Amino acid sequence: MRLLKFFGVFLATAILIFGFVLGWNWKSFNIFIENREALSEGSEWIPKSNSLRGLSEYMAENPSHASIASIVLHNPDSSIFFEEHQRRVMGTTANFFIVLGYSIEIVNGNLTGEELLDIEKIGRFRMAGIEESLHRETFRAARQRGWLTDGNITLNNALKLLTEYNDFALADYLWWEKGPAYWDLLPETLNLAETDMPLPYSGLYLAISPGIQHVSYREIEEKWLHSDPGEWRSHVINTSSAFLNDMPKRAEMDRYLNRNRLGNTFKEERDGLNLFPKTTALEMVTLLAKLIEGELVSEGVSRLVLDYMRWPLMAQQSTQRDFTDYGALYDNRMGLMNGIDFGTSAYTGDTTVQALFLDNLPIGFWFHASGGHMHQDFMQRLIYDPALIQQMKRVIE
Repeated sequence: MRLLKFFGVFLATAILIFGFVLGWNWKSFNIFIENREALSEGSEWIPKSNSLRGLSEYMAENPSHASIASIVLHNPDSSIFFEEHQRRVMGTTANFFIVLGYSIEIVNGNLTGEELLDIEKIGRFRMAGIEESLHRETFRAARQRGWLTDGNITLNNALKLLTEYNDFALADYLWWEKGPAYWDLLPETLNLAETDMPLPYSGLYLAISPGIQHVSYREIEEKWLHSDPGEWRSHVINTSSAFLNDMPKRAEMDRYLNRNRLGNTFKEERDGLNLFPKTTALEMVTLLAKLIEGELVSEGVSRLVLDYMRWPLMAQQSTQRDFTDYGALYDNRMGLMNGIDFGTSAYTGDTTVQALFLDNLPIGFWFHASGGHMHQDFMQRLIYDPALIQQMKRVIE
């Protein structure tokens, strides 16, 4: 009888604990159940997702998902090109143009790098449930570095944070401070043919949310994927504007986001990124080459952008060992791993500029490959590691 009572109490306690844990994490558990099929996508590649060689082999067999342009300045015969003309999703590497635009304004004397930005105003651009932890991490780092004074941060330090963390709220604040017309004119200044200008992330993500748009994701995709690009840009900008300025609509959006996040499945969120601004690896790397040569707009602008991009020299000890100079912007989100960088090898003295775009990746493969920021390691080693350079040349051949 005592044994029976013991097992009864044990079983009741176990059920109570299990129920408490499951209830506490029900949202995460439910997300896992809804996306269990997506999490098996690319399962055949998962065993190779932990090695750079495996990543290169994935690119070789899936060229529709990968583009690389790696140019060794003053030694073009050593350059690497793979699907470099294919337009691909930039993700937050589009922030390069926000940094560039503000650098132009600072050098031209229209702004000063010491201008103070109110972090409370920046916080208005934050979306509930969308990269909130990244927003907190961004300004935690600013606080730890002593960059916040009475709730303000200088424009210089804000731009440094943007290249390192790619915070959505900060990017949107800076985007709206210049306004849509400014970004419409920038491509002409840069002589771009294949590259879209950045758009506010609030508008982009809310525009692919079925619950916010009150239609199915399939209807969103069918309407916008092959529509006029100008109409899509206007829709995104108007959606962002409503989120920021229409208080009743903002409250409705916030309630939905708090309960459901975007309301997209993993596959829908990945596929929705195809509506985000695009570029080609070749056009981006051409801009980076001009940057290094001091010819992107002007020598002063080029030098300032390079300074903002050099955050890895402070944040990653390995870059100080392997490079005499290094700078980058990286991105890593659902089904996407991107990066643009420049680096001077500590071993050869050669300077390389690169653009890597991996988009529409199978969800399961992406979850495993992205966890260790493999694309960052891949890009850095492609500058100085002869074995990886030869491996990529074999992939191209």
